[in-house]
Amino acid sequence: MAISSEEAAARLRKIPTATVYDVMDKMGYPNQALAAAIRPIAQGWRIAGPALTMQGSSTASFDGKRGSAMSYEMFRAIQPGQIIVFDTRGHNIGGPWGGNTGANAKVKGATGIVIDGGTRDYSDLVEMQFPTFCRFVTPVLSHGRFSIESFNQPISMRGQVAERVQVNQSDFVLADDDGVVIVPRSLLEEVLSHSEVADRAEREMRAAIESGEDRESVNKRINRWPGVVP
Repeated sequence: MAISSEEAAARLRKIPTATVYDVMDKMGYPNQALAAAIRPIAQGWRIAGPALTMQGSSTASFDGKRGSAMSYEMFRAIQPGQIIVFDTRGHNIGGPWGGNTGANAKVKGATGIVIDGGTRDYSDLVEMQFPTFCRFVTPVLSHGRFSIESFNQPISMRGQVAERVQVNQSDFVLADDDGVVIVPRSLLEEVLSHSEVADRAEREMRAAIESGEDRESVNKRINRWPGVVP
């Protein structure tokens, strides 16, 4: 029986992104980390869940329009536990996200947003505790400067190892203070199982090092990657 999204999210939230990335790297999937420029606007958040993908781009010229039918449809489509993953196709002017959109997403049950672009209303988002990972914060309005084109379609986000990282609807997202990793849905159970083993080993190694054991000795004694690396 396949693992449920709820169980997978609960288990992934206990594991640092660095550990999950290491596991995928060892498995031969090194291009699953988003660009380091995509950062949380506040420290201490760790979110995990299936992706609701979203894409938009800059308008050719400022037209002053507010809102769009596509935007409203996207919010109505949000399912509890999802994380919005938003590709702005390099938009660097306005913030397509903010306090009202954050409140709307939170009410619908979204866990957070990862946007390869900007947000407004920093203080509002932090106060409402809606985890927001973005490239920049700005007071500039995106209405009329940016339009949403699609949601729940394959997108790509800026990557840290590769130029782009493919994200499909229902791929899993894990984000914390270190950044964001994308776990392809087809690899979820395998990555989760190996990551839990690696996380336990990592904590055992840290305890041994803090007790005074030589780090080389610890690295030789404890295997973080059983079943992943021969």
